[in-house]
Amino acid sequence: MLKSSNINSVLNELPDQTARDQKVQSSNNGNPKQDADTCCSSKDQDVMGSLAALQLSAGVLQIAEPPLEHVRSQLRELIGRQNKIYIDVSKEKYKLDCSEVARLNDMMSDVKRYKEKLTKIKKEMQGIYQRTKELKKRAANVAACKQRDYQRKLERLQHEESLIGGH
Repeated sequence: MLKSSNINSVLNELPDQTARDQKVQSSNNGNPKQDADTCCSSKDQDVMGSLAALQLSAGVLQIAEPPLEHVRSQLRELIGRQNKIYIDVSKEKYKLDCSEVARLNDMMSDVKRYKEKLTKIKKEMQGIYQRTKELKKRAANVAACKQRDYQRKLERLQHEESLIGGH
């Protein structure tokens, strides 16, 4: 693949066959018919085809090479960033050595234990709430019964007083 867009460098890369064909043409300068035959020979057509192919490939390369270089530079930059991130992640991973991992495991077991304690306390609180609710209900019933007993006692006293006072 050619990397230069310079026509002269493309021409310099032609095979030695073109140089030999030029020598043949210069030696046959005296005869115009021979010049025409040499010009139209299959060897010359091959050389002209090669020249056209080289020029065409140089033109295509000139068009396609700048975007490809831009993509290559972007890929290099992306790979560099990926490598930097990989190195940073690796450093962070190694910062958590065995002692920190063990400490983290202890903390996780503490969290589990505290969660179980919290659940137990919550159940106990619900039980206490239910018992206090029942006790309040019983206390209200007891207060109502005492109030009725007191009311009956008062009524009996009034009745006795009315019997005593009516005598």
